[in-house]
Amino acid sequence: STRVLGDLSFDPVSIAVSGDYIVVGGQRAELAVCKLSEPGSTTVVRSGGSINNFVALDRQPAAAAAAAFGGRRRLRDSAAFVDDGVTNLNITGEQNVPRLLVCNNDHTVRLLALPTLDLLTELRFPTAVNYASVSPDGAKMCVVGDSNQVFLFHKRGDAFEKIATLTASNDASFSCDWSQSSEQFAVGSQDGYVTVWDIRSQHKMTQLETFQHGRSRGACRNVKFSPSGSVDLLAFSEHTGYVNIVDTRDYAHRQILCVATDDSADAVGVQSWAASPGIGSQDLQITGLRFATDSSALFVGLEQSILEYKVDRVGRHSFSSSAVI
Repeated sequence: STRVLGDLSFDPVSIAVSGDYIVVGGQRAELAVCKLSEPGSTTVVRSGGSINNFVALDRQPAAAAAAAFGGRRRLRDSAAFVDDGVTNLNITGEQNVPRLLVCNNDHTVRLLALPTLDLLTELRFPTAVNYASVSPDGAKMCVVGDSNQVFLFHKRGDAFEKIATLTASNDASFSCDWSQSSEQFAVGSQDGYVTVWDIRSQHKMTQLETFQHGRSRGACRNVKFSPSGSVDLLAFSEHTGYVNIVDTRDYAHRQILCVATDDSADAVGVQSWAASPGIGSQDLQITGLRFATDSSALFVGLEQSILEYKVDRVGRHSFSSSAVI
């Protein structure tokens, strides 16, 4: 069932949910924080000087999250599915105080304490910041924005030390994510490229193209690794119509989902590029993408709905490319 936690006085741009908190970022630096256990307790402040492109909360242990939610809870309103960075974040402070990470168009990434919203750390960049991802081990962070630069940091407590600046493609980047091992990270860009690195090398591990690469609708908006188990998948969505799922054991096999159709219950496996579908006539914008925490499903947010695809975890072990890299 769906319940209303409160009304917003601004248009949402980003959202994060973890434990007992839900946080929403707005177009004019608005930041709304609400406790799920206290509906109506929303606090709205301004953080930064422009659009809060991305917000993320620390990841809590599964038992604590389940207790806070009273069981599994899913967002039903796709307007609230703009993006969710909970899956791969581990930014709890040294005193186990929840942290909030905020990326803003004013060229900053801010780390705030909850529930006080005290500023703990501010990082400045040469470009507007669209996204930041902290590795599952909590030791590294990747930041991307309105340039083709990718900024890598070591994280120690609430302090960040820049270790490298890499180049993704020829255009701005919208999303980045870490593999569950914290050894690989991927960046999705406006020109339809997804670039993957291994943290042990500054050379690109592979570079993938979206299905509609070369067209504005083929811009990569969201990138997500499967967060748990032996599924070994990388999913990335295009601006409209299509989601790509890639086998990260070799990065040579993929399945492409056409989300412009009514078929929303297909199992997610991996097939060759040759089995790709034709380009459809509908241009449904994709508003968000994430795996279930146990990698059993993939959720795709559209303008009016959320689609759930079941991951065929048994089938994942029957492909010819079964070697683990």
